[in-house]
Amino acid sequence: MQHVHVKRKEKHMNRYVMEEFYQDPQLRRRLFAEAHRERARTVGAGLAWLWDHVKALVGPRWIARLG
Repeated sequence: MQHVHVKRKEKHMNRYVMEEFYQDPQLRRRLFAEAHRERARTVGAGLAWLWDHVKALVGPRWIARLG
């Protein structure tokens, strides 16, 4: 019996899109810059989520309890 991933048809990348990516430096720079911004936005959102949850777990007066 074949696995599920073997049954699915592979989707190959369009050769012309890849050639365009490697031959056009402006397109490459723009795509890398967009990817960098998107990663930074995602990491920032994750850190904000983590900060909110840590504050909720610790409580509002955690500094007062320290000293």
